[in-house]
Amino acid sequence: MKLLYLIEVERAAGRRRPLTGLHWVFSHLGPFALELAEALDAMDGVQVTTRGRGHATSYQAAPEAPDGENWLTSTRRSVDRVIERFAPLALPELLDHVYFRTGPMIGARRGHQLDLQRARDHPEPRRRPPLGPAAEPGDAHERLARWRADTGRRLAPAPPGRFFVDASDDDAGGTGLKGAVDVIDGCGI
Repeated sequence: MKLLYLIEVERAAGRRRPLTGLHWVFSHLGPFALELAEALDAMDGVQVTTRGRGHATSYQAAPEAPDGENWLTSTRRSVDRVIERFAPLALPELLDHVYFRTGPMIGARRGHQLDLQRARDHPEPRRRPPLGPAAEPGDAHERLARWRADTGRRLAPAPPGRFFVDASDDDAGGTGLKGAVDVIDGCGI
């Protein structure tokens, strides 16, 4: 029932005619079409067939129901889009979306008919494309060149010749590192 409601909301948001023509009411169980009560009662005891769809299972209690093969492409696409998006959701997630994130339910009063045209007022947020790279500041190349030059001077390689200077030699120039190195026996140095 909730998926059928979401199909109707999707069609209303896209300014298309309703698929079913049902009158949806905000009942204590959320959106409910009173016309379906009789059809649901008639299905009591009817064999239910199942079809897998991704991680969800579709239950069909009316084998003579249309399978969508003869539907308009736009109708089949909107039905498939709703089923692919919402059928795999866990029930609490589905109910959260139906009750709190569909236009007809926002501000609805219990016991009153839902206005499906409100789906246009509260459209689903469209997924946005990922952000591209940030624009470079105008001076980025100059700052990068300065950073490379400064870092190059600070991390310049030791001059050829003496890298280590004997710490006990006070006359050694400042071109090498002064200090003592502990070498472990057998390390190959």
